[in-house]
Amino acid sequence: MPLNHDAFSRYRIIDDRLRRKPSPTLSQLINCVNEALDTVISKRTIQLDLQEMRFSQSLKFEAPIKYNRKEKRYSYERENYSISNLPVTADELHGLEFAISILDQFKQLPAIKEFEEAIIKIATTVKINKETRGENNFIQFDRPVSYVGIENVEPIVRAIREKRIIEFSYQTFGSTSTKQHLIEPYFVREFKSRFYLIGNSVSKSEHKILTFGFDRMSDVKITDSFFTERKIDNKKFYEHVYGITVGQGKAEVVVLSFNPIQGKYILTQPIHSSQKVLKETKEEVKIELTIQINLEFVMQLLSYGANVKVVKPKSLIETIKTEFGKAILQY
Repeated sequence: MPLNHDAFSRYRIIDDRLRRKPSPTLSQLINCVNEALDTVISKRTIQLDLQEMRFSQSLKFEAPIKYNRKEKRYSYERENYSISNLPVTADELHGLEFAISILDQFKQLPAIKEFEEAIIKIATTVKINKETRGENNFIQFDRPVSYVGIENVEPIVRAIREKRIIEFSYQTFGSTSTKQHLIEPYFVREFKSRFYLIGNSVSKSEHKILTFGFDRMSDVKITDSFFTERKIDNKKFYEHVYGITVGQGKAEVVVLSFNPIQGKYILTQPIHSSQKVLKETKEEVKIELTIQINLEFVMQLLSYGANVKVVKPKSLIETIKTEFGKAILQY
């Protein structure tokens, strides 16, 4: 029996919510599905969906969903479980068209350019199918006209894979001169349509982890020198960081209070992986983050304007007040 498309959409939404903290109640699952699908789904339907995800022989999800009776919350017993990790079914192939349509937009990136011919063939087929169904241009993506420095992706990724030191020139914003760097490249991070290299400087007498924007790098060369091990844990390096800047200070507990409208955006698209919901009412949405307070995080808070209030820590409250004060003096 073919898998019902509407039901599968609900399964994916439920799966995504069960994988995020804090664990949801039944009413939160219902609201999450209703908002994502812009419809009204009954309590009974979501209860049946949970049962199907657990026990359906046709779905073969065997989802390890557990229910905490004391807290009345649902969660996965296995941390890394997701229905997305299961083999693709015939009914999921429709989603492949969507994925290929995205990939087609980025086929010129050097890192995937070697697969350009295959991408073009698949994308052409997808385009014909979409035109046949009258579905052209239903989805538009907000992305820059070009990624400055994108040509550096291929050599840098190759150097990371082969653990080879790279050499390049770098010019910081506001500087009129360039500086040479020898770096052990560890990984690449993307943030707000800019690519950054994180690596260890071997030009210094002492080791130092540095970050470089691709748009300010030039003359990238892979050297014949190798490094044996990374000085940092790639997965944990940005664990408590929003954006790019990793400071020397420890992560702090930050509490933010949003008005109800902005709060809905924050609930559906968390600011940071550490986000916890402390309060959700008609008057406010209060969240807690465990995060380093860096420039990018402060700028993000300022972008919310009057829609957010910093509850703690006091040092961040003073920083936000100072920045708003400077802004007022501009007018």
